[in-house]
Amino acid sequence: MVKPVFLGKLVLHWCDKCDAPVLEEVCACGNKTRFVTITPPGDIRPAFPYDVERINQTAIRQFGKKLIGENEIVIYNKAPYDDRMEEIICGGKVIGTIRYEIDKPGWVLLLRLEGARRIFNSKSKIEDPDAEKNLKNWMMVFEKAIPFVADGSSVLVPGIMRTADGIENEDEVVAITPDFEVVAVGRAKMSSEEIRTAERGKAVKTRWAELPPGGSETATATSAVPAAATSAVPTAATSAVPVTVSADVRAVWEKAIAANRHVIDNFESDSIKFIQNAAGNMNKKLTCSYSGGKDSLVTLHLVSKAFGPESGNEQEYEIVFADTGLEFQETLDNVTEVVKIYGKPLRETSAGDAFWEGFKTHGPPSVDNRWCTQSCKLMPITTVIESNYADNGGCLTFIGQRQYESKARAKSHRIWKSPSVRGQIGAAPIQEWTAMHVWLYIFDKDLHYNPLYGKGFDRIGCWLCPAASLADFDNLRNTHPESMKMWDEKLIEAGREKGISNPEAWVKFGLWRYERLPPAMKKLADEKGIKYSKRQEVSRTES
Repeated sequence: MVKPVFLGKLVLHWCDKCDAPVLEEVCACGNKTRFVTITPPGDIRPAFPYDVERINQTAIRQFGKKLIGENEIVIYNKAPYDDRMEEIICGGKVIGTIRYEIDKPGWVLLLRLEGARRIFNSKSKIEDPDAEKNLKNWMMVFEKAIPFVADGSSVLVPGIMRTADGIENEDEVVAITPDFEVVAVGRAKMSSEEIRTAERGKAVKTRWAELPPGGSETATATSAVPAAATSAVPTAATSAVPVTVSADVRAVWEKAIAANRHVIDNFESDSIKFIQNAAGNMNKKLTCSYSGGKDSLVTLHLVSKAFGPESGNEQEYEIVFADTGLEFQETLDNVTEVVKIYGKPLRETSAGDAFWEGFKTHGPPSVDNRWCTQSCKLMPITTVIESNYADNGGCLTFIGQRQYESKARAKSHRIWKSPSVRGQIGAAPIQEWTAMHVWLYIFDKDLHYNPLYGKGFDRIGCWLCPAASLADFDNLRNTHPESMKMWDEKLIEAGREKGISNPEAWVKFGLWRYERLPPAMKKLADEKGIKYSKRQEVSRTES
C-alpha cells in the first residue's frame, strides 16, 4: 500500500442545492457546502468523456451495466498506487476507484458501496427481469448471513444462496441480499464453480460493508446493457477531439462553473496581482513559458490579462518554448495555435535528435537514470534563455508550476532563481491551484487546450517518458499506435542486449522503466519469469 502524500489543502466540497463541486466551504449560491473526503494529495480534476467511457466500459465488462449516467459531473482524484489509480467522485461521494493493475495488465473497477448500489438495487429486477443473468460478479447471501457480512466479516461459502456465473478468483464482486440490495463489496477468493461445489471456505474478502439503507431510493445510472451495445473507447484515428471546450463538456460543467464563480474570480485576481507585483519588483524582460500543457496555458492567459490593454499595466512579454524532440505532434500544433492566439513573439529551440543519439549509447532511460533530462530538457531551456536574455539583464519567466504536482514543487518558493539556467528568475502564479481550479478556469474562459487531454492523458510531456505509468503507455497504444509500435520494438531489442530472458514481457509489464526494481516490480518479474543477466541482476537489486 502506497502512503498518501499531503502537498496542500484538500479543497473539494459539494453543494447539494446546486448538485455541483465547490472548491470552498460556501457555494456561489450562498449555500454552505459539505466536505468530500478524498485521498491526498487531492489534485482533483474533471473526468472527460473519454474517462467516463472507460469507467462505463470497465463496469460493463465486470458487472454487466454502466456506472455513470448521461451528463453527470464526474471528478477524478489521482491516488497513490504502484501505477495509475483514480478515485471516482459523483454526487459528492466517492463511488469507486479505477486502477491499472500491472500484473494483468489492465483497468479494474473497485466499487464502493455507493457505486455498487447504482448497479445492484431493488429496482434492478424491475428494470430488467433477467437481471440475475445480465448482471455479473454478484453473490447473493442468505438473510441470516447479512448481519455478519455487514459487520465486515468475509463472505463464507455456507452463507451464499447463489452466485453469478463466470466469477474467477481475484475478481471484484458485490455481495447482495435476496432483495438485490448491496451489503458488501470486495474481491473473490474462489470462483463461482468452486463455490458451488465447496462445503466451506472464504468466498469473498470484503473491502466495504454495511447494512442496506432503508427503502430503495438508490440512484441508478442506466439500464443494464450488453458490452457490444456501447461504443469503444475512442482512439486518435476514430475520434474528433475538440481543441477548445466542446459543447458536451460545457453542458456538464456549466453548473460547476457557476457554483465556483467566486472561486474562479478570486484565484484569477490574486494570480494577476502576483504577476504584476513580481514584474514591478524586477527590472527584467518578461517571459512566459508555454509547454502545450494545461497549467502553462492558464499561466499564459493570466499573464496576458496582467499586461493586456485593459489591465492599466500594459507591458510587453515573450513566449518561451523548448521542444524536447519528444513532443506529441498535437502538442507542437497546439503551441503554434496558442502563440498565434496571443500574438506575442515566440522564442523557441529544439533538442532535435538528442534523445535518439543518446539512446545509442545509454539505452532506454529509467526512473532512476533519466539521462535524457539533461540533453532533451535542460539544455534546450538553457539555450533559449541564455541566447536571448542572459547577457541583457536576464529575464523573469512565469511558469505553470503547482504545489499539488510533487513534493519538490510543494516545497518550492513561489519566486526562485533558476539553479541551472543563467539569468532566469522563475515565478509561479498558480502555485496554490489544484488541477480542478485550472480546468474550471479553462472551461470558463474557453481556452484553447491541448486535445490530448480529451484522449485519456492527464499529464502531457515527452511521449515515452519512463516516469509515465504503464496505463499511459497502454493508452498510447490506442491513440498513437505507430509510435508505440516503434518504441516497443526498440525496447525489446534493448532488452535482448541487456540479457533479459523474456524481453517482450519486460516491455509489456513496464519493467524497462527501472534500473533498480522496486519491491512490487521485483515480485512481478519473479512471477512472470523475467530473468536478468548476472550483470543486470546486480544493478537491479543494489540500493
